[in-house]
Amino acid sequence: MLGVKQLTLGRLLPATLLVLSGAGNAAAVLPTTSRAMSVPGDEAAWAREVLDASRGATRILCGLATRALEARYGMGPWAPPAAAVDSSGAMAWALDDRRGAAAIPVLLNGLNETDGCVRAVASRLIAQATSQTAMDGLVHALAAPMGGTRAAAAVALGLGDHTMAVDPLIDRLGDEDAAVRAASAWALGGLEDARAVTPLRRTLSDRVSNVRVEAAQALGRLEDSTAVAALANLLRHDPDDDVREAAAEALGRIGARSAIPALTDGLGDTSPKVRRIVAWALGQLEVAEAVPGLTRATGDSDRDVREMAIWALGQLGSRSAVPALAGRLQHDTDQEIRVRAAWALGQIGDRAAVEPLATALRDDRYAEVRSTAGWALGQINDRSAVAAFAAALKDSSADVRQTAAWGLGQIGVDQAPPALVDALKDRSADVRQHAAWALGQISDASTVAALRDALHDPDHDVVKTALWALAQMDDDVAREAFVEILKSGDPALRASAARALGGGHINPWPWPQPRPEPRPFP
Repeated sequence: MLGVKQLTLGRLLPATLLVLSGAGNAAAVLPTTSRAMSVPGDEAAWAREVLDASRGATRILCGLATRALEARYGMGPWAPPAAAVDSSGAMAWALDDRRGAAAIPVLLNGLNETDGCVRAVASRLIAQATSQTAMDGLVHALAAPMGGTRAAAAVALGLGDHTMAVDPLIDRLGDEDAAVRAASAWALGGLEDARAVTPLRRTLSDRVSNVRVEAAQALGRLEDSTAVAALANLLRHDPDDDVREAAAEALGRIGARSAIPALTDGLGDTSPKVRRIVAWALGQLEVAEAVPGLTRATGDSDRDVREMAIWALGQLGSRSAVPALAGRLQHDTDQEIRVRAAWALGQIGDRAAVEPLATALRDDRYAEVRSTAGWALGQINDRSAVAAFAAALKDSSADVRQTAAWGLGQIGVDQAPPALVDALKDRSADVRQHAAWALGQISDASTVAALRDALHDPDHDVVKTALWALAQMDDDVAREAFVEILKSGDPALRASAARALGGGHINPWPWPQPRPEPRPFP
């Protein structure tokens, strides 16, 4: 029998097993999952609870839980050594995606256990079975006397993508047990069958908020535009924050223009987490009508709402958002918000953003803001930024200096600034490589001597990029450099020089282009 500590771990294990089962992000697909992580909480208390739950756990439970946590790092076959010895092979079997016929009756019996953790684990394990026996057993379990069994069967059918179960799951939307209704709604969302849309719309009026959450999310996963009016009504009027948040997310996934009025109104919701998801949804729609509301949301009192609104405006690419984004870049007290604002301005690519971006590149206290501002200026590709890039080559941050070098190459000025030539001697090899690449882009014959000197750089990538840069120039001195390289002891460099002399192509790898990442997920 499981002890108290093991039961606690058992309550944590189903979410981790979802990761192991290949379902992806457990928090995004697990029915009746708490959405508490979307708001600040006592992380110290959470950490203590998880560690307390681990004490006294059985070997198999410990092994499964640790492997599931490791899966979040995307290690694949390069996982650390097992935390528990799998002497019997049971843990390896649980982590495999195949279920033999002998295991099916045992797992089906597990769905009828009174212990909730046993039911949860059994449902995740049998979900991967493909036999008709497993399918028939799961459908039969949907009508079991115990509500926990019916809910576990619904989860298994949803995880296993069993489309033949659509009608039985629709019947369970009227179950007397709210947990069964929620699990059935969740499962229907993943089966991609239009028959579920109308019953799920009716379920949006369920008396239990968690059932409404799952129904709304399911409709979003089905991406059926006939659900927009019902979801919009839910966003506007439901008293529960989680339900309104789920409705906004579903509207974003469906992507219908008819949702814009409700979503725009949702930017004034009393809950910051609802406003944040509304901003994400408007960014998903990518229509100009969303710009005014999102522009106002860049001044929201909640920093997460501001960040998402800025991301959405970057997605929309509207020039009318530039003044608001420039204001966030210049005045927001949160450095991450300023990074997102710089990224968004680069996405939009309007020349009106050059001055505020150049100011941020020069003056912002944080290197990531300065570097992203440099990337954005390179995206805009306006020659008025040359002076700002040249000055940034003296920045204290190597990331900023290499972005500045890249920006000068991206713009493609007629004559290389002296600071870019000097950057070939920067203490950072990455900066020197970016500078060589930029000089090749500019192809200024006056820089040939400096690039020829760079062929003696101790870093191989710098030498290769300098060789590529010289190949871009129609100059006798540059060609003499190739002859010199043909005498090198490095066979790769000799081959590159020979290709260049023969008119072939030299491709320095990796191309030194920064790619800051946006925040695209709700």
